[in-house]
Amino acid sequence: MANATFTTSTYVGQAALPFVAPAILSADTLANGFISVLDNVRFRANLRKLSGVAIAARSCEFSTPAAGGLDISDVVLETTQLQVNEQICNDDLAQTWAAEQMRGNYAGAPGDYVQFLGTYVAAKVAANVEQNIWQGNYDSNGTSAGGPVVTNFTGICKHIVDATPGHETTGALPLAAATVAATSIGILDALADITADAPSAIAGDPDAVIYMSRASAQLYYQALAATYNLPFLNDGMVAKYAGYSIVTPAGFPNDTLILGKKDNFYFGTNLLTDHVEARFLDLTNTTGDAVTRIAMLFDGGTQVVDHDSYSVWRRTA
Repeated sequence: MANATFTTSTYVGQAALPFVAPAILSADTLANGFISVLDNVRFRANLRKLSGVAIAARSCEFSTPAAGGLDISDVVLETTQLQVNEQICNDDLAQTWAAEQMRGNYAGAPGDYVQFLGTYVAAKVAANVEQNIWQGNYDSNGTSAGGPVVTNFTGICKHIVDATPGHETTGALPLAAATVAATSIGILDALADITADAPSAIAGDPDAVIYMSRASAQLYYQALAATYNLPFLNDGMVAKYAGYSIVTPAGFPNDTLILGKKDNFYFGTNLLTDHVEARFLDLTNTTGDAVTRIAMLFDGGTQVVDHDSYSVWRRTA
């Protein structure tokens, strides 16, 4: 098994805390409740969809309607089993700046180093889950050359593409191509499309929101400034469009807009805590191997309940 790589250090004195890691996405969608979450899913869960119920003139008999009655159907949310396995050689660690905190040839990784690594690994997993929730197996570039960014499990946008929904508008160019120049469809046109094409079930619904990426939100701000010559932008004003609140999940793809309700989009997992807890195993005193192993096991999957209850704009080739 390969060990973690230690890049040549510039260490010449005493190591300083805290440790520093690159900025990474958190599981923003889950933390902020942008979609619904099913916990304790063991491989598959059936999401029930109810529709119908007919009203008729009262009579003395109990009779079910011939048409328009209660309809019960379901869709399957299936999770994928995933893991993270990393290994640190304690001998390599003892030859770096961490040596000051290690006493003896059988010393394990320092406690504060282990704590930092646990936080970093868990954050990387959260970032991966966040991207997969929306972009798993989804090509947001609209070209086969672009390809999916992540492929660990199928995300909500890919479920939408596979369903070929009726309330969908597509464009061949990215939203950034001419949002301000106005030579082709831009962010304001795309927003007008999804709100005009909103299904009657959610049109004007105060619980419906517009999902877009953070980069798309910036395009929206720029378009407002350019179109209306605003001297400044106020978040309270630009956080909505046509009465719908705008949310920007960290893992949401560019060149895609969805108008829908969070109870139509689901993420399923075996246990939410598995996404934020990394296990550390120091094998020095058990197998004799001078290594520390980092392990995470977790499940994840998404599903859309009703493909007639949202509208979408996306880039396509």
